[in-house]
Amino acid sequence: MNDKMKTLQINQYNTDYPVTLMYAECKSGESQYGPWHLYGIDYEDQSQGIFADEYLHDILLHYSKGDKVIIRREQDHTGKLMWEVIPNGINPFKHNRSDTYQLDDRTKDIHRQVCLKVAVMSLPSTDKPWTAEIISELRSRTKSLIEVLDGISQNDRSN
Repeated sequence: MNDKMKTLQINQYNTDYPVTLMYAECKSGESQYGPWHLYGIDYEDQSQGIFADEYLHDILLHYSKGDKVIIRREQDHTGKLMWEVIPNGINPFKHNRSDTYQLDDRTKDIHRQVCLKVAVMSLPSTDKPWTAEIISELRSRTKSLIEVLDGISQNDRSN
């Protein structure tokens, strides 16, 4: 029997990998290829590990043992790769931990882009140019999704 932990390979782009973090901290080190960060995770009811590059590691630092997240390796239309970590049932601004953190401008921008994408996908598909009415509806839907992401309730809106 192999006593090494199985390693999750995230080879599929734009695919959800729902995981649960198994430890409070990752193991880190350095090899001939540079720094490495190994996180213990539960994926599909199996204990596994995932190696995180510096970018993914910086995101995962905001999470702790027992947190459930969805990890996605995104590739946009230009071929640019990036990581997205989506809290699963946890407000991304306030975790079930004693500390909170503020998202950086880049992450906020990514969240805005995702909300816009979901809003566009919620509109009926058409080849016709968008009218002012459709653009207004798109803005409204995007704003509502951002408010949901930010955890703003219906009563807290200032409209």
